[in-house]
Amino acid sequence: MGLATLLAIGAGTAWFVSQSGEPTTPTPPQAKESAKTPERPVSQWQVPLIGAGGFDFTSGMGFATWLTDTTIIRVQKDGVLAYDLATGKRAWGTPSPGEQLCGATPDAHEGIAAIAYGDAGACDRLAGIDTATGKITWQQEIQAEQSTTSDTIQTPLIVSTDGLAILQIGDKVHAHNLTDGTVRWTATAPKNCSVRDTNAAPGRVVMLAHCVYPYTKDRVLVLDPETGKMTRKHPSRRIYSGTIASVNPIVTQIEDAYGTHFTRYDDSGKASEITVGKIDLLPLNDLITIRGMRLHYRVAVHGDRLYLATWPKKVPDSFRSRNNVLAYDFETGRRVWESSGNRPSRLAYIRADDSGLLALEVGDHRDLAPRLIRVDAKTGKAKGLGDLPLEFGLEAERAKVYEQNGAVIIVPWSSITADNAISYYKLPKTN
Repeated sequence: MGLATLLAIGAGTAWFVSQSGEPTTPTPPQAKESAKTPERPVSQWQVPLIGAGGFDFTSGMGFATWLTDTTIIRVQKDGVLAYDLATGKRAWGTPSPGEQLCGATPDAHEGIAAIAYGDAGACDRLAGIDTATGKITWQQEIQAEQSTTSDTIQTPLIVSTDGLAILQIGDKVHAHNLTDGTVRWTATAPKNCSVRDTNAAPGRVVMLAHCVYPYTKDRVLVLDPETGKMTRKHPSRRIYSGTIASVNPIVTQIEDAYGTHFTRYDDSGKASEITVGKIDLLPLNDLITIRGMRLHYRVAVHGDRLYLATWPKKVPDSFRSRNNVLAYDFETGRRVWESSGNRPSRLAYIRADDSGLLALEVGDHRDLAPRLIRVDAKTGKAKGLGDLPLEFGLEAERAKVYEQNGAVIIVPWSSITADNAISYYKLPKTN
C-alpha cells in the first residue's frame, strides 16, 4: 500500500500525500449504494501505513495525533490526514507546505494546531492548521538548528498549552500564538544554565535547566504561559539525562549511574522522589534520523501515583515479550504493587485516573488478540474490558492509543512494529 493519492488539483497545480487513505477492513456496507446515501458507521477500520514491511521507518513517521469528537488526525512526514471516526473515510488531507513536515504541537486548542516544516534538512517554518478543515491559517519563519549529519533532521521540541505553540530551540523557549503565529514571549534559562527540556499543560510551562558553577544544583523552572515570566523555581538533582515526565503534577525523570529518578514537586515546592532500577523506559517514537522531538514512554502519572512498566521479558514459545504494570506511591517513595491478571503481552498505557490505569494489551497478530484492560489502583488486578480483532495485534507496541466512547484508536509512531497508520475498533456494548 502507500500509493500516492491525488488530493486536490487547482490552478494547474497538483499535490499528493503518500497514503492510501481508505480503510482496509471492513468495506462500509453502503459503498455500492448511491453516492447520496449517508455513510453508515462501521465498527472496525484500518488505514495502511506507508513504509510498512520495509526498512525506511521515516517515510510514515508520525509527529503528532489529534483526536476530536468526530475525527482522528495524523501528522506525518508528507502531510496531515484526517479520518472520520464513524466511517473510516478520509475527512480531509493537507500536504506539507514545504519539502517535509518535521514536528507538530501534541494537542490542538479550540480547533487550531501548529505544524513545523522545512526544506533541505532545515526545520525552519511553523504553520497553523484548522483541525476541522485542514486549512493552513498562517505561516511563520522560525530559527532552525542545523543537523550534524546529512541524513538526519534536527527538529524543534514542540509542546502546547493555553492557545500557544511552545518551541524549545537551543537554549531559548518561544511561545507562538496559535491564532496567528506571532511570538508572545521568549524565555531563556538563568545565567550559567542551559535548557535541557520543556513541557507544558494548562496554566504552566515547565523548563528543566542544567547549571554550572557557581550553582551546585540544576533547576526546575515554572513559567506563566500568559507572560513567560518565571513564577517559581525548584532545585533538581544533576541532569545527566532527563525529561519532564508530567506537568500537572510536575514530575521530572532523570537518569544517572544509580538508576532512574522520578521527582514530584507540589505547588509549595516540596519534592518527593522515587528511584527505580531496570524498567521499560524504551522510547516509543525514537528514530535515529530525527533528533530533537519529544520522546514518549510507558509512563503515566496521576496524583500520588506513578505507573511504570517492567522490563520486557520474552514469552516462551512465542515471538512476543511481555510487561507488567508497576505502581509507585510518591508519598512513601515505595512500590505499591506489580499488576496481576494481565495476559503475556506488551502494554500500551492510555490514561490514569482515580480508579487506576487504562491500558491495552498489545497482543500479537499471530496468536493473541489485543485486549483493553483496567488495572485497579488499589490491588493491581487487571480486568478485561473487551478484545480487539486478532489482526490488530502488535499495532500498538509503539503507538499513541486512545479510548473514546467505547472505541479504541491506535496510531503508531512509525512502521517499526506496525502495518497501519490508524486502527479503529468499536467495542461491542455489554450488559
